[in-house]
Amino acid sequence: MHFRKITVHEWRKERRTPMSPAVITLLVLLVMVVFFVTEKLPAALVAMLGGSVLVLCGIIDPAELFSAFSGSTIVLVAAMMVVGSALFHTGIAAKMADVLVKFTGTSENGIMIAFMLVATIISAVCSGVAVVAMLLPIVLSVSQRAGVSVSRQLIPMSFAASFGCNLTLMGAASNVVVNGALEDLGVPTMTFFELGKVGIPVSIAGIVFFLTIGKRFLTPGDTSDREYLAEYTGSNKAVEFNAVKAGLCLVILAVLLVAMAIDSDSFPMYLVAAFAAFVLVLTGCISQSDAYKSIDLSTLFIVAGMSAVSTGMSKSGAGALIADTAVNLLGEHPNKLLVLFIILVLVTLLTNAMMNTSCAMLVTPLFIPIVQAFGMNTTAVAIAICVAASAPFLTPVGSGTNTLIVRPGNLKFMDFFRPGLGLTVVILIVSMIFIPIFWPL
Repeated sequence: MHFRKITVHEWRKERRTPMSPAVITLLVLLVMVVFFVTEKLPAALVAMLGGSVLVLCGIIDPAELFSAFSGSTIVLVAAMMVVGSALFHTGIAAKMADVLVKFTGTSENGIMIAFMLVATIISAVCSGVAVVAMLLPIVLSVSQRAGVSVSRQLIPMSFAASFGCNLTLMGAASNVVVNGALEDLGVPTMTFFELGKVGIPVSIAGIVFFLTIGKRFLTPGDTSDREYLAEYTGSNKAVEFNAVKAGLCLVILAVLLVAMAIDSDSFPMYLVAAFAAFVLVLTGCISQSDAYKSIDLSTLFIVAGMSAVSTGMSKSGAGALIADTAVNLLGEHPNKLLVLFIILVLVTLLTNAMMNTSCAMLVTPLFIPIVQAFGMNTTAVAIAICVAASAPFLTPVGSGTNTLIVRPGNLKFMDFFRPGLGLTVVILIVSMIFIPIFWPL
């Protein structure tokens, strides 16, 4: 009997089910959500398994499953972990904590509002991931000094770094992507501060939410991973303040922040962050072994796995399928407010399953021609896409800002979903009020 020799690609093609790639991808994502919610498996494993299934189904190429490990996001996250840990190992974080506690006091509300305000303001001109990575060591130190729950401070700070991206056009890469797509489509683009018209009320509403009802939905007690925190902060060994190394570390941090705010094509954020980490190790601000210990591999696997799933969502047409279905349900002459609301909801859901930049790249060229046909204001829709793409509050894997705090706070899926759902509703309401006011539909 003769057996035909086939390649792996041919095997995958022959084994492919009759279902469309878009449907398969959505089913895989649904199963992943179930595992994220039930927490039967670690989030990092679920993310990588989801990407692996998409490879076996022929939706993404095998190389795309691991391509994120050589990508800019992984490099940025890992490098900023080293930079953050260096603040502890030079004694700067402790000094900053002592000063900040004098201003914030030891109350949970005082510390929460201080770090939410700082995260919101800085993220207007700097990557949210970088903001969280820089503030993480300081909020950990302040919380420990004040004797308040570490885990309860992390989510408000992380979420503030996301909704603060709506203050300017440069606040998030997704904003720039949307504006670029508008230019390519030949419609009016957004100015630098235009997004802030809705970004300011969104940020105020977000901060007020956490200081009132949102605080009730935060994880009770302190669930932070003490063992990891001891490694990250160096509290398991004596840390002496060294003025020279501390000064050098502050200079490197300042240069890093400025370079990230500029975000030059010649020196992108991930490259600058990597250089900063290298210099910190070379100058002895943090030892090589401590630098390795500060990098949490589970966080990197979550980012890599969800990046692969995000690629699958784009390549399979899953996002387009969702958008087309929504448009078909709307009819030929829909209510413009209803269209705006559906776009906000759809993009919010997608950004919790995809990276915000990928989400913006996917939906902008889909929705803008559609709303043009409806006779709607394209700027209003673009603003809605920007705001929704910066609202990854429902899952720990929706954004690098969230994945960075998972391990230090030992946070679970529901720890994000409970406060995240309330904040999402608040932002949807604020957006539905202010977008039509500033940009009549």
